[in-house]
Amino acid sequence: METRLIQVHIDLTPFFDPVRSQYNANEIIKELVPLAHGEDKIVGVTDLDLFIPVLKYIFGQAYLGGSAALISGHRLESSRYGMVDDPKVFFERLLKSILHELGHAFGLVHCLQPSCIMVSSTYVEEIDQKSDLFCKQCRSELRLLKM
Repeated sequence: METRLIQVHIDLTPFFDPVRSQYNANEIIKELVPLAHGEDKIVGVTDLDLFIPVLKYIFGQAYLGGSAALISGHRLESSRYGMVDDPKVFFERLLKSILHELGHAFGLVHCLQPSCIMVSSTYVEEIDQKSDLFCKQCRSELRLLKM
């Protein structure tokens, strides 16, 4: 799949919740949608602490079958959990988060296969445990959804 990297500046001030000291991911995604063109998907990557109203924090968010996804590296760094930062581990977590949210953007729901990238991850350790690949069933569904 062809990809391109663009840098966009969006004023995120209105999406900051001072009570939570976090940013509302649903509101930020709304700003990303117009930046996607046609059948394109766009993934916003930030280092801000994100939330959605029903969860204390999230690693990422996407519209199911939509054009936009958002990922945050804020809670993916090992130092947040009292460990030494490892750029390789951080990159793997970021990659898995991007692939997971892109899966949602292409219409995939959470999977129950333990190693599948589409397994839901509440904790960073769960991201570490899963693969960066789609299981056979999710690959098959993805092919059908992309047609």
